[in-house]
Amino acid sequence: MKILVLSSQAKNTGSNLRAYYIYKYLRKIEPETDYIEPPFNSMPLMLDFAFSFFFYFFTLMNKKYDRIIIVKPYPNTVIPALMIKAGGAKLIIDIDDLDYGYRDGALSSLISWMQQKLLKCADSLTSHNQELIGLIIKENPEFRNKVYMLKQSVDMECFSCGAAGRKRVSEIKHAYKGKTLLYYMAHLNIACYLDDILGSLSLIKDENTILLIAGGGPMLEHYKRMAVKMKLQGRTVFLGQLKQGDAAVYACAADVCLVYYKDVPVNRYRASMKLREYLALRKKVAATLVGEIKLFRDYIYGSRPAPKVFAAVIVKAIKTLDKKPEKGYKFIKAAYNWDKESRNFYKYLHGGKK
Repeated sequence: MKILVLSSQAKNTGSNLRAYYIYKYLRKIEPETDYIEPPFNSMPLMLDFAFSFFFYFFTLMNKKYDRIIIVKPYPNTVIPALMIKAGGAKLIIDIDDLDYGYRDGALSSLISWMQQKLLKCADSLTSHNQELIGLIIKENPEFRNKVYMLKQSVDMECFSCGAAGRKRVSEIKHAYKGKTLLYYMAHLNIACYLDDILGSLSLIKDENTILLIAGGGPMLEHYKRMAVKMKLQGRTVFLGQLKQGDAAVYACAADVCLVYYKDVPVNRYRASMKLREYLALRKKVAATLVGEIKLFRDYIYGSRPAPKVFAAVIVKAIKTLDKKPEKGYKFIKAAYNWDKESRNFYKYLHGGKK
């Protein structure tokens, strides 16, 4: 069975990482699995979507596959993929978050309308959040028995504080000797809420508490300016876009890793990749208890989404010694492991029941 995996979003996004992990682990099972890396990083005004349409269109001409998996329904990938679907391929669209929920007004309505139209091209759907699956079925009743729960899982090969990374972890700790390291990784866009995290950092009195920020994105320079304006430039380190292996190394070196969602409707439909990755690394995690993060409350230091409260929870996590990190690791390994998840998904792609 020939399988193609595509990401509609740019190569420096979490959605593309999800697409890559689906490809990586399906390929272990089915060698005839391909992945086409997005040609661009995120661009202002979403121009990467427009330019990548032509890239995918010409790349997919005359290709033949049995299954096409597209992460996020956008025209730049779905329309070119219809050439392959016309040849008999089954099209599976993964709905990764509620995209229109991050926007307001006409743009939100346009994204919603466009994605609803594109979903009609799919033979089946996947998603990573049970609340989101419920909404998908409500809005698209024809897919009632055609939505597969493809969990947001972890690449346990990459997110492991193994021997290969110990020297580098030691070097990072030495470089920040005497400092307490907080770590946050994200695609820096409107959904990351780094402003509230910076607000929390400003409320932590210990000047030796340093925040390492991994990630690029359209708002990187904005947040750098914000850190300066808040007089936090000496306590924030913007690491830029990192390879996943490097991101894991910095997380291993940190004292506490952070996840922050605001309590707004769109966040009920998210599934935090970084939360799972932090826990896979046996790290202490301070996170806001919004949406599905509540499912992890036994393994994290939970907070209300308010900078003052979050700051207090971070301080508590720094000072507390308990078994949460080890319990969290065991939970992720058992329930959110891409190796196991991909085997179940492959059976589904082969015609098995969900």
